[in-house]
Amino acid sequence: METIILWCGFIGAWLLFAGPIMQAALELNEQEIERDRLHLIRQKITTPRHVSPWWWLLPPVKIFLEQRSDRQYKREFASLLEPEDLESLITFMNKARGWLFVAGGALLIAIKETYELAEHSDWPVWALGGTIIVLVVASLLNTVFMIKATHGVLEKYSDK
Repeated sequence: METIILWCGFIGAWLLFAGPIMQAALELNEQEIERDRLHLIRQKITTPRHVSPWWWLLPPVKIFLEQRSDRQYKREFASLLEPEDLESLITFMNKARGWLFVAGGALLIAIKETYELAEHSDWPVWALGGTIIVLVVASLLNTVFMIKATHGVLEKYSDK
């Protein structure tokens, strides 16, 4: 009975990882962001000032200078956006960050459940690592193929 419970936890945890990845892709794909306009605005902005790699001799200074340059770039970018584009972009980023937390937590649970199953079944370490890698890649590829298939069907029937 213990083996069945461990397999249920293993399968359930990986579904909890794959589900948020797919849902995130669906929701973020539906988000209405004018990508063309954002690209044009990005081209108008001067490239952030390059911080010399020599500053790595003083890492805190390098980090401070990089952050300052990044903040300046973001302020300039935001100032050129229309209010509705800025709102759409912020909503997109918040959703993406939220789904990243959900999927990250689910991945950690899936790794734990995989480890427990591997311990119980006396899997070698390489099998544990390989299983985790294969299932992460399979979850991501499932989402990619599902999104491509969805776009393919929509394009096929939107022509009619």
